[in-house]
Amino acid sequence: MLLVISLCAGLVITPFAHLGYDLLPFSAFLLTLGSFLTAGLAPSEASIRPLLMGVVLAWVGLVLPFAAAILLSFAPLDPALRAGVLLSLLAPPVGSAAAIAGMLGLRPRLALLVSIALTLLTPISIPSFATVLGLGIAFDMGRLAIRLFSIIGAAGLVAFLAMRFRRHVIPVLPDQSAATGIAVVGLMIVGLATSQGIRAQWTSNALRFDVMLAAAIVFNFGLCVLAAMTFARLGWQTAGTIGLVSGNRNVTLVWAAASFGLPSLAEDYVAACVIPVLALPLIIKLWLRLPSFSRFIPQNR
Repeated sequence: MLLVISLCAGLVITPFAHLGYDLLPFSAFLLTLGSFLTAGLAPSEASIRPLLMGVVLAWVGLVLPFAAAILLSFAPLDPALRAGVLLSLLAPPVGSAAAIAGMLGLRPRLALLVSIALTLLTPISIPSFATVLGLGIAFDMGRLAIRLFSIIGAAGLVAFLAMRFRRHVIPVLPDQSAATGIAVVGLMIVGLATSQGIRAQWTSNALRFDVMLAAAIVFNFGLCVLAAMTFARLGWQTAGTIGLVSGNRNVTLVWAAASFGLPSLAEDYVAACVIPVLALPLIIKLWLRLPSFSRFIPQNR
């Protein structure tokens, strides 16, 4: 609820949006730190076998982008819009994936490993795949790579120290919910910061942005459902986690990698992709509470 409220507050109150934009660099650290701590304090879960890890990385990082590229090659899309859709799928999972998995009762450790692994590969994977797919967009990955390694390294170090000396930080870090709350603060900052660009897009061409938003929602939720159904035999928690990291991508990272020089249509789509990421936890929580849906979910999840 806080994530949706932060987005709405930024749309309505301009100073809040400016504040979120100023704090945006700090949000990446909070998202990563919250995910590390959420995974560290999560209840025991099934061991992550190397084969499972390899399959998930291949699915999220290779299968989905190239399958989308093949499908979009038959669609009469503007090249800039096609680039925006493909870039959103080339992005790694959101940095808060483990925290969101914790909110939804999924597998935070699996979500963390997939998210961190694919994020560390982005300085190589994004420009390489963009070249192969013919997107025609230049990326400044050197500076971004330094920033990514710094954020992940600093967040990992702080999380390690917090877990190592946990008895001293129990008043502020009593359980997994508190760790998730750190990532929620980061996501709220993203919601406030993103609202500034969303308002500008809506003001300039409301109909076009509405179409972009509808497409972003369909892709996000559609990929979540597709992955969950594909891996359903692995159990609700594992399949749901794979669905989470499949649909929820760190599109702002790709936006920054392109030095904010994306074509207008691509930029519209990338901005719209943030909205379903912020709304997903609340939507799924409400969905799971429906009596008609609860019978499909194992009670021991």
